Amino acid sequence: MLLLPQGNYPLKNLHTVIKALPAVLAEYGDAELRIAGWPPLDKGPLLRPVIDRMFPYKLYCKRLAAQLGVTEHIRYTGPLDAAAMRQAYLEADAFLLPSGCENSPNSLGEAMLLGLPCVASAVGGIPSMLANGTEGLLYGDALDADALARAVLQVLHSPDGGTAMGLAARARALQTHDAARNATDLLHIYESILQEEHP
Repeated sequence: MLLLPQGNYPLKNLHTVIKALPAVLAEYGDAELRIAGWPPLDKGPLLRPVIDRMFPYKLYCKRLAAQLGVTEHIRYTGPLDAAAMRQAYLEADAFLLPSGCENSPNSLGEAMLLGLPCVASAVGGIPSMLANGTEGLLYGDALDADALARAVLQVLHSPDGGTAMGLAARARALQTHDAARNATDLLHIYESILQEEHP
């Protein structure tokens, strides 16, 4: 099972994951993409045109999935509380973050803390959070569905299913997301700023 933390708008790049799915399904026919959050709205045939016009990206992704024959392999979880989101991470074989732009994504940090093998686009702050090849896999152009599929398959094909990368990611995240250490570092930053202003 592949987990995508969000897919409601183009920046999160669900459409690229959908384009990558056929290559994954060619080797893992029972693979499933789970997307955290609400599924596309469907209020019946009378309201469907109105809803489709209100949410064009979801309509595009729905049509793309149907065109590529992967609709049955995509499932939305609906809203998840913290415990359910944690469980979704733990049930996944790999975490996907194919965003077109990110700063310091919380979802990546959460996946790393739980030791999940991660595949992410090499954009924004992501490469500073996840070391390519040891803590997870990064691929270049966020819109490159072939590169995304290759990275996902590399994780799934690895003899340990990406366990070693997940453990390395967890070890790093336990350091970078240590609440006490981060609070101390932040306090020292403010103290040094105050000392510079009032020597």
